[in-house]
Amino acid sequence: MYNGSYWREYFFARHNVFLALGMALEAGALISTLTGTTLARYKGIVSRARDPKKFQDIVFFYYMFGFFLLILYVCTFR
Repeated sequence: MYNGSYWREYFFARHNVFLALGMALEAGALISTLTGTTLARYKGIVSRARDPKKFQDIVFFYYMFGFFLLILYVCTFR
């Protein structure tokens, strides 16, 4: 009693979430890059001038995870 079309419709109906989250992370990374400050977990706001290594790590994560979600969106859109 395998119904493959149910799971296909379930997965494809929610692929727009990948687009929304990916765009939000990319926008957050761009804004962080332009302003020089970003939000860090358990640390609050991290400045590029005060802690450049932590800032670069966080912004790099935003860019890469956003890019990954956009790739997932493109792959599931077919």
